[in-house]
Amino acid sequence: MRIRCQDWNPEKRSDERDLRMTHTPEPASLVLTNALLIDGTGGPAIDNATIVIADGRIVSAGPESTPPTGAEILDLRGLTVLPGLIDAHVHLGGLGLGATPPFGGRTATDDYADARASALRFGVTTQRSLGDFLHDALWLRDETARGALIGPRILTSGPSFQVEGGHPNGTVWGGDRCAATEAARMPTTPEQATRSVDELATAGVDLIKIIISNNAFFGRPPDPELKMPWHITEAVIEAAHRHGLRVAAHVENLYDCRQAVLRGVDDIEHLLMRAHEPQDADAFDELFELMVQQGTYLVPTLAAHQHSSTPETDARTLEYGNRLIGRAFELGVTLGVGSDAHSAGLHGWKLLHELVMLVHGQRIPALAALSAATKTNAELLGIGERLGTVEPGKIADLLVVDGNPLTDITTIQATHYVIQDGAVVIDHSRTN
Repeated sequence: MRIRCQDWNPEKRSDERDLRMTHTPEPASLVLTNALLIDGTGGPAIDNATIVIADGRIVSAGPESTPPTGAEILDLRGLTVLPGLIDAHVHLGGLGLGATPPFGGRTATDDYADARASALRFGVTTQRSLGDFLHDALWLRDETARGALIGPRILTSGPSFQVEGGHPNGTVWGGDRCAATEAARMPTTPEQATRSVDELATAGVDLIKIIISNNAFFGRPPDPELKMPWHITEAVIEAAHRHGLRVAAHVENLYDCRQAVLRGVDDIEHLLMRAHEPQDADAFDELFELMVQQGTYLVPTLAAHQHSSTPETDARTLEYGNRLIGRAFELGVTLGVGSDAHSAGLHGWKLLHELVMLVHGQRIPALAALSAATKTNAELLGIGERLGTVEPGKIADLLVVDGNPLTDITTIQATHYVIQDGAVVIDHSRTN
């Protein structure tokens, strides 16, 4: 039986008229001209590029060419075109920290309209949600996929695998029964773990999320009694892979990360070197070399570490932890980009902040960071054949910004247009 904190009231749905006003019918073909093109592949930017779009897909993209007859033309002189951004780590149902309910689906956010609008406003056209109410997350994914709602494409794990009393059910959710029932799976035996994965796969989730380490963002040492047992972890991974589902693992320390990688998780979320832990640079280098060998992705969520509830402790943790990501990049670890956004005002904006932190704080080249937030994220999500780069045959999800983010990454915030499926869904030129 499903438990709901409160009934969802459709009359409370946020007004989407402003968002829908920018959504124009898809023309027979749309041509973007005179743009600086950063195509997401990691190759050099192309000056005076022309991008031809038809039937929602990219027909051609490259040096200036003659637009087809009858096409709608947008002159983007002085602007830059990129693939639509992909956020590899969000929580659509929000995050409590004193809110009521502390975590939810539509009970907390109505129809997610604010989060959808916020993400699109900043050029995020795809999101991967890692821990939410199962039925609501699937509903949102399917409604946006069929065009009934305007918003980023969604891939979702539904609930995450957790330890009872651990994170987040025993931390930010405050023991809330509704959230634990709807957004968590807490098996105590391998058989229960396998059965839960089977049920989620049947329901139609896109991946599996498992929380191995306890929460570190609030400055307290991990409780070894509240960590996911390895035999349960192994059962989750084995069952997920049997269904062809990838496994994202919330891991926050060196030992747990190494063990998770050895057991075959597909990507590590977070990873943090805390101020009170031994600073063993050689051990982290060995970990990163192992991740390269195993092909394990790393999604660091630096912005989430920066915005925690215990600033003094976590400022020191951030100082230590920040050293890791640039080093991982140097050693060849495949980096994804995720924001850990959990409330409407943070969706979209927080991913842009993450990109700025990667470039300014980690000294990762802007071209590589942008490719990680587009091409690499698409590959991590298993949608690289359709999205993530501006190339012929790909779906035309594009971001147009004012300025050149390769020379100043902060211009990624200057959204001019957002295009999804070949149609303009956000048009800030009207106010520029």
